[in-house]
Parts: sequence; C-alpha cells; structure tokens
Amino acid sequence: MQRTEKDGVIISCDFCGTDWDQVRPMIEGHHGSVLCLECLKQALTHHAPAAQKFQCTLCLQDRPAGVKSWAPQPRPAAANPQARACLHCLHQAARAFDRDPDVAWKWQK
Repeated sequence: MQRTEKDGVIISCDFCGTDWDQVRPMIEGHHGSVLCLECLKQALTHHAPAAQKFQCTLCLQDRPAGVKSWAPQPRPAAANPQARACLHCLHQAARAFDRDPDVAWKWQK
C-alpha cells in the first residue's frame, strides 16, 4: 500500500499499516501490495478457511470460500480494509524471507 505525502511516496504494509523504514523486512506483491514480516508471522499461525470468496491482495487472484487465507483481526485502522492473503502467497512470502540473508528469520514449516 502506498500514499503520497509532501515528502514523497510512503510505502506501508497493507495488513497492519506500518510504514516501511527500509529496515523493517517487507515483501511486495502485485500492483504495490506489501506484507511485512511481522504480519507474515501472524498469518502463518492464524490462517483459516475464508468464509466467503475474496481476491488475494498479494497475487490478485479471485479465491473461493473455503480457501485458507489470513486477514488481521482486529483490523488496524491504518490497514487496507480489503487486505486478505491466500495461503499460497503466504508460503511464497515465507520462502522468500527464509532465503534472504538480510532477514534474521527462518521459516519453521
């Protein structure tokens, strides 16, 4: 997620609204969607089947009800109100963070 302010473009996590400070690990999906590592950690342990169909914020694919996914609960006020990630994208992000030598986190599958 991004917004424009007088100092430039600010990039933030779609799921929690935390601004990227170029230190906090974040990963980008399609069309500028962003997921921070802290949200990914929550998502990997709290994902559940979706109650209704949704569009994944990261891959932009339409997913049917029942597909495992994650959205923050409660949703922070600064977050994208539609943000939801499918399990496929969560696993893809976990693999990317796991392989990044600059990120001090390892995925416990």
